[in-house]
Amino acid sequence: MAESKLKRVTENENQDFTVEPPNKKRKESSDLLKKFKCKYFYIDKSLLIKEFLQNGSKIVCITRPSGFGKTTNLTMLRYFFEMSYENIKENEFQNLQNKKYFENLLISKEKEDDQTYLDKYQGKYPVIYIDFSSAFKIEKTFEATIERFKSFIKKLFRSYKNINLKNLDKYDKEQWENFQSGIFSLYELNESISFLCLSLNKAFNKNIILLIDNYDSPILNTVNTSFYNEFYKFYKEVFLEIFKQDKRHHYLFKTFITGNLKVNEYYFNEINLINNSIIDGKYKEYFNITDSEMKKLISIFKLNNEIFDKYGYYDINELSTTNSKNTEIVNDFSSEFNTFFNEIFINFDYIMIKDIIFLLKNGCIVKKIPILMNYEMLKKDYIEKHREIIWTLLVEYGYLIYDYRTVTAKFDFKVVKLEIRTNDVSEFIKNKLSSWKQNLCKDEIIKNAIDSLTHNYDEERIIEFLKDKIKSNLGYGTGYDYYENEFLDKYYSIIYSLLSLSDECEVVTKKKFNENDNIRELLIIPKKNLKSNNNKNDIVYIIINYNDIVKEGCIEALDYNENLEFDDIKLKEKYDKIIKFGIAFKKEYCDVIYEINYGNCFKKKEMQKEIYTGEEFQYASNKNFYLIDKTKMISKLINRKGIIAYLITRPRRFGKSLNLSMIKEFFEKPINEIENEDKKFVFDGLEVSKDRKNMRHFHKYPVIYLNFKGIQGNNFEEIKNFLIDIISTLFKNMRNKIEFEKLDDLDKRDWNEIENKNKNNIKLLINSLSFMCSCLRKFYKRRCIILIDEYDQVLINSIKKKVFDIVQPIIERIFSCAFKGNDNLYFGVITGCYHFGLNSSNSGANNFTKCSLLKDNYFSDCYGFTEDELKNILSNFNITDSKEKSDDIEDGIKERLKKKYGGYSCVSNIGIIKNIYNPYSVMKFVQKNKNKRDNFELSNYWNYPEKNEKLKNFLKNSNFNFNAKFLNLLCGKIVDLSFDYYSPIEYDYLKKDNSYNDIWKVLFFSGYLTVADEEEYKENIKNMNDKMIKITSNESKLMEIDSNEIQSYKNNLLEKKESNDIIYFKIPNQEVLEYLHHLIDELNDKKKYKSKKKTPNHCFFNLNVKGLAVEQESGQGIIDIGFPHEKVKDEYIIIEIKVSKSDDKNSLSEACKIAINQIEKKYMMKNLNLMILKVL
Repeated sequence: MAESKLKRVTENENQDFTVEPPNKKRKESSDLLKKFKCKYFYIDKSLLIKEFLQNGSKIVCITRPSGFGKTTNLTMLRYFFEMSYENIKENEFQNLQNKKYFENLLISKEKEDDQTYLDKYQGKYPVIYIDFSSAFKIEKTFEATIERFKSFIKKLFRSYKNINLKNLDKYDKEQWENFQSGIFSLYELNESISFLCLSLNKAFNKNIILLIDNYDSPILNTVNTSFYNEFYKFYKEVFLEIFKQDKRHHYLFKTFITGNLKVNEYYFNEINLINNSIIDGKYKEYFNITDSEMKKLISIFKLNNEIFDKYGYYDINELSTTNSKNTEIVNDFSSEFNTFFNEIFINFDYIMIKDIIFLLKNGCIVKKIPILMNYEMLKKDYIEKHREIIWTLLVEYGYLIYDYRTVTAKFDFKVVKLEIRTNDVSEFIKNKLSSWKQNLCKDEIIKNAIDSLTHNYDEERIIEFLKDKIKSNLGYGTGYDYYENEFLDKYYSIIYSLLSLSDECEVVTKKKFNENDNIRELLIIPKKNLKSNNNKNDIVYIIINYNDIVKEGCIEALDYNENLEFDDIKLKEKYDKIIKFGIAFKKEYCDVIYEINYGNCFKKKEMQKEIYTGEEFQYASNKNFYLIDKTKMISKLINRKGIIAYLITRPRRFGKSLNLSMIKEFFEKPINEIENEDKKFVFDGLEVSKDRKNMRHFHKYPVIYLNFKGIQGNNFEEIKNFLIDIISTLFKNMRNKIEFEKLDDLDKRDWNEIENKNKNNIKLLINSLSFMCSCLRKFYKRRCIILIDEYDQVLINSIKKKVFDIVQPIIERIFSCAFKGNDNLYFGVITGCYHFGLNSSNSGANNFTKCSLLKDNYFSDCYGFTEDELKNILSNFNITDSKEKSDDIEDGIKERLKKKYGGYSCVSNIGIIKNIYNPYSVMKFVQKNKNKRDNFELSNYWNYPEKNEKLKNFLKNSNFNFNAKFLNLLCGKIVDLSFDYYSPIEYDYLKKDNSYNDIWKVLFFSGYLTVADEEEYKENIKNMNDKMIKITSNESKLMEIDSNEIQSYKNNLLEKKESNDIIYFKIPNQEVLEYLHHLIDELNDKKKYKSKKKTPNHCFFNLNVKGLAVEQESGQGIIDIGFPHEKVKDEYIIIEIKVSKSDDKNSLSEACKIAINQIEKKYMMKNLNLMILKVL
């Protein structure tokens, strides 16, 4: 019947198909399909037999991936050549049984020497068929694997159990029996297969056809085991022994070997083996489905032509699973592919993913792929270090293809243009790509590196990642390494590949660049920018540079393309904020620096109309309080030259703590992503950010911050314990910022002792800050910054408690260790009100650059408010004065604020900076007067009298309130003083009889005095009232002289040449003056005032008498001193002062009478009651 015949489908009578749709079972076709190990159909590849026989090489090796027909073709060869072993007499019958499978195949029509191939070769040879894939299993140890191999050989010999062995000698027969029984040594095992070949050759007196399927499976399965080297040596000896013995005994006719991978092992040369892989043209048509074959299959199974788009290059195994009832192709490809990657590419490389994304997007990619020279290259550790070998494996396993005719080949690599083999493979890769990326991003190292480049900008983490990855990629090229500048492209590829994993960013490459340049560029744009056309988010611009000195290379990269133009994109015009990375390297050494650039349209976030007078810069910024921008101080610290440490003194409430907090927030490296998000925008748009070079230091350094405010302690032990506690807390907090366990044991021990408050080890306390610097540098890879606020509070407290002599050496030694000779210190700043107590010859304080209002060449405009800053504040808070719109603005609010809160000066290298305002008082004023145009409230905010017992006692103990120059100051005069700026305040300045020099220093550093210049001093003398000169002068002769002599006195002062150590001082403003008057009033209790040493005019001045008139015209003459009676209304007290020529009682009494008569004569008026004071 027709149905019982095999169906032949031919296009040109040169190609046969044997097919069996699943719904039609036919005995004949089923026999062939089973015989050749096919499932649904067999494509006639029988001409391989002719090719094999005509091949000049005795040994043919074909490597193909699984599913490419290797086993089917080898099975076909077996049944074509194999003779009958059981009964030679019935050999012809047996031949007919196998022959029928080939009678309808193409080989049946081929002839050689007038004989068909069937007649000449079919069933004429002993065949040894060995399949190492299915029959041999690798165990966990070498010994167990050898036992498994013995079992494999035993089974192989038993498959030839009915062979007549009469032609074998006694020894060979015994050996044969040993192999069949499995009793043989390792040495004998090495010769087992060669012995089988020789035995069959002797038994039948015929040469052998040797067919070895999946010869490399045992090697591939052991390559990543601990016993690979031992097993490989054994296996190679077994393999080579076959061909060595053949050279001696000539028992082989032909050998056909199949494997998975083409490996150019050197021992192949010993046996003249020709290895043809999937990428070679030879034998290609026998291990693929051609276009004509595919068309026939589509017709037979009634499939759509879409299958061409799905497969392209066809895999026999894929098509064997086609369902004729459904045009959708169901294949086993994905399961095999999945297993392949799970086993070999379990840690799929991020560089590969980047290139696969490129491959999917562009359809092809040019790669330089290594040639497999040995199996060692398949070890996991080798693949980890040479990930480019994956491309070779992808080709060898059949997932990628290239045209072998266009290959540029060298000894150990090829440059090829790779394409994905089929659309099916492409779809599978697309589906798997997301999971591969997710798996990679679960790796903390990968995740942190991506975050460091796109969010956190952590330079050290990027450097660590690049160093690690470049070491693992120093073999063959990865990514774009086929360019001439190979190392540059390695780094470029690593960074590009890494960023390709991010689902949040789009990586943009430069369209135009010269591959020979030493610069590569990448642009990273957040995808939310692309979707919404929102340019408010950070974009990252990466420039990679080669330089022999990597630090200089980073700077060179950052300075490259300052206009920030990327192809046709002007980044500054399009984006608000551009993070620019400079990455430089020299081979495996690299460095990374980033800076922040702002777009032309960037606008600083508008501050709230809320005043902040606290000390926490980040809190104020995050809450968007109104702050005056003093970040220029940061620029000055960055650009300092040769200065390691600063001692900055300013009066209280002058912004010292706020500025120190600002410095900390700028330089300190955040400990985690959450902290970084809180801090990364704090300085956007501020003065420091306007110079992109400043931002290279943003968030880069470990910062040690201490505040000695709030010192408690009534004796030395309590003060020492305060220091121990505050430093212990510092160490506890810092432990959370480092990987503590990475410290060595000695460092851990010392750290724990400090943290656990070992109060007996003063040495640890003294070395604590320098010790912390050394520990932090190990983690941050950078030198440390030390900031200490209110440093002088500990010393002031120790003076009060009379333990300065033993506290001061501890503070001095702590500072010496921290600030002098500390190689781990980047810079340090300490602040306080006073400069004293740290000036011994070996003190670390000698290393400080001292900055005060008296001399500050660095930060003169960083503390207090300037005139311009005051104007901005008033404008921001809508504080205006209607009077200022007229010509008369003497009493306008700006002038009133200057008199009330301004007046401070600072000596700098460019002269005296004048009219500096007390920032605290100004901000408190603004807080109470927002949006006002009149009725301004100008209160005193700077000093609270109830908190200044210290100063009051200080003045009282020294009787300083009777000092003439002090009185001159209270009267508005500018005084000249001999003042040694460099010498500190003596620790015993609170003593009752202390030097006035220290008192002046205390008053100045506390903010009660400020410096003036010579011009102000002379102008002040010119404008001084003659009468005030009389009353405030120490020269009693001036009390009786006329105005001409007063003028002469003034002229002498104006012409006087001052020495170099003379400094001019004044009281800065009304706020301070009013406070001092209040203080003097409290100090000189009227009821207890009993001084007989000072002149009466001094006494009354110090009493701060209300309505006091001195040398004032009354209309009836000049009153020496006069004032209204405090308790009796309408009474006025007049004091006439006379100088007696003698100190005897009679002379003094006579002088008093003269004074009284003068009062009665000149000032007695009708309705005026006078109290006459007799002055002796």
